[in-house]
Amino acid sequence: MQVLEREPYSHVLLARDDEWLLTFLVGRAVTYDVTVRLTPAEVADIEAGESSAAALVETFRDDSSTYEDRRVTPTVWPAADPDDGA
Repeated sequence: MQVLEREPYSHVLLARDDEWLLTFLVGRAVTYDVTVRLTPAEVADIEAGESSAAALVETFRDDSSTYEDRRVTPTVWPAADPDDGA
């Protein structure tokens, strides 16, 4: 699993096998995490610089129906990197 992008306390974009996964936090007082399998079009848009993981997170947070059929359970997070001090 490769971390492509990481925004602390927001989201992490991962590449695993032949798929890209976006894990993000949702909520205010109570938060939970969600992992979504990205579509080929979303991946292409990110690679072309036409979209970003942060923009997708905002879309997903605004309307959960945009990802419900692509939700991955359990949530996927990268292993702790010993060099990060975590």
